[in-house]
Amino acid sequence: LAPSSVCQARVGIPAMAPAMKRPAARMSRIGAAQEPVLKKPAAASGPSGHVKSLCNKVAKAILASPEYPDEVKHMLANTLIGTLAEPKEKRHAFQDSAIDMVRQVMERLKAAAQSKLNEAETKLETTFKENEERHKSVELAAATLEERIKTADAAKSEHAKSTSARVAAKEALALAEQEQATGNASLAVTEEKKRRLETSLETIYGPLKSGEMPAAEAQDGIKKI
Repeated sequence: LAPSSVCQARVGIPAMAPAMKRPAARMSRIGAAQEPVLKKPAAASGPSGHVKSLCNKVAKAILASPEYPDEVKHMLANTLIGTLAEPKEKRHAFQDSAIDMVRQVMERLKAAAQSKLNEAETKLETTFKENEERHKSVELAAATLEERIKTADAAKSEHAKSTSARVAAKEALALAEQEQATGNASLAVTEEKKRRLETSLETIYGPLKSGEMPAAEAQDGIKKI
């Protein structure tokens, strides 16, 4: 076959058997046509449907390979029914060579898939570690925030106590100043009384005691004292 005919062949579909010709009717002795006797067709040989299905899966994998030209992939895919589907004991050396080429393609596909799987697992492990680190950071930040809230609450409580103490001190100071003002006023009154008493003792009691004060002024002096 020409290369274009091989590329256009459908994968996994065997060639159709040639149509059977109907035998001509035989004439009887009296000239009447008799019905032909049809022979039972021989059982079709070839790979089973399950084997063909597996070959089709392999063909799809080969055609999906990005590392080979389309002509090479179609050539290998079209050889599967005639090579891989044949039993090992019936294979020719050329068929084994074609199977080896198919095996190389499948191994490259397997290696590429394993590489992608390893890369995905590495990314997943990295993502898991990053998420774990972020979780620890969040827990640490939450603990720090809680500690700062406690410190702020304690500071607020101390500030409230200090404010209350300052208010009480101001009140006590105002009361003391008021008491001092009252005391000062009383002291002034007392001092005035003392001054007046001293003056009375000097100007009245002394002359009265010595008899120098006239009798008419004595009663008025006693009242003043």
